[in-house]
Amino acid sequence: MILVTGSGGGVGRAVLRELHGRGEKVRAFVKDEKQAAGARADGANDVVIGDIRSAADVLTATTDVRRLFHIHPTSLVHEVSIAEHIVAACRANGVEHVVYHSVIHPEIEKMFHHQEKGRVEEVFRRSGIASTNLRASHFMQNYLDFWEFVQGGVLPYPTSPNSVMGVVDAEDVSEVAANILTVPEGHEGQTYDLSSHELDRHEMARIWSDVLGHRVSAVRLPPASLQNPLRGAGALATVVVKSLLSTRIQAPRQVIRGLAQSSNARGIRNWPQDSRDCYEGMMNYYDKNGLPAGDMTVLPKLLSRPATTYREFAVREAERRGVRRA
Repeated sequence: MILVTGSGGGVGRAVLRELHGRGEKVRAFVKDEKQAAGARADGANDVVIGDIRSAADVLTATTDVRRLFHIHPTSLVHEVSIAEHIVAACRANGVEHVVYHSVIHPEIEKMFHHQEKGRVEEVFRRSGIASTNLRASHFMQNYLDFWEFVQGGVLPYPTSPNSVMGVVDAEDVSEVAANILTVPEGHEGQTYDLSSHELDRHEMARIWSDVLGHRVSAVRLPPASLQNPLRGAGALATVVVKSLLSTRIQAPRQVIRGLAQSSNARGIRNWPQDSRDCYEGMMNYYDKNGLPAGDMTVLPKLLSRPATTYREFAVREAERRGVRRA
C-alpha cells in the first residue's frame, strides 16, 4: 500500500492518478468528504479522512503502508511538527520509504516557506527511514487560477512580469514521484531538483498569445492584493483595458468570470493569518527577485524523456478546456 497525503490538492491528485494507472494499491489521506470523493474518482483504493496535524490520524493513515508520498498543504505554514508525526507513525507501522515534496532553493533565507521545507528535509534525513526529496520549481499550473483572464487577453499574477521564474509542469513532478514510489531502489537519500526551464511572465504571455490566437498581456497585481483586494484596484483597471484591446466583445464576460474565479484563489482568504502573511511574503520575494531554476538536467533523466515545456503545457491545457488552437 502507498499512502498519498495532501490527496485533495493538484499534485496529490495527480500522483494518485499516476499510481492508479500503474496498478498500485493506493490510500489517500484527505481532510473532508468532498476531497474523499475526488480521491476515489482519481483511483484511490482506500481513503482516510483526518487532520494532517493530528499524530493519531497520521498513525491510522499509515497502517499497512509500505511507501508514502508527503505533500504539505499550502494553507499550513508550520511543517516540522507534522513531519515529526509522520516519522513516528512510519516507525511504528514499518513504512519503508518516504518521498517528500519539497521546493527548489530551500536555503533562501527571506522566505519562511522555503526554509521550512529545508527543515523538513532534515527531519526525514535524520529519521533513519529511507527518503527522497523532490525540490519542485514554480508550477506552470499556478497561472491557471486566472484562466478566464487568460482567455480575456491578460495574464495577471501578484509578481512582476519581469521576474524570471524557473518552472515545472506538476504532471512531470507527479510522474517522477510515481516512478520513485513504485521502484524506490537507488533513490534512497537522494535530493532532486525538478525544473524544466526559466522564463518571465512576458514570455509566458507570448506563448499563450500564440496558442490562443489573440494577444495576451502580462499584468502585475500587487502582492498586498492577496489579502486586501482594494490594493489591486489600479491593476484591475489595467486588466480591463488590456482585455478590451485583446478580445473586445468577449472581454466583459471574461473579466467578470475572471474576477469571480480569482477572488479567493486557492481559498487563501480562508487560511490562518500566519499562512496568508507567509504566502504574501513569498510573492513579495518573487516580485523583486524571481526564482531561479535548479539543475535542469535532472528532470529529463528521472522522466526518461524531455521535460514538458511551457508551450507544450499551454497547448495541452487549452485543448483540455475545449479551446481550439489558433
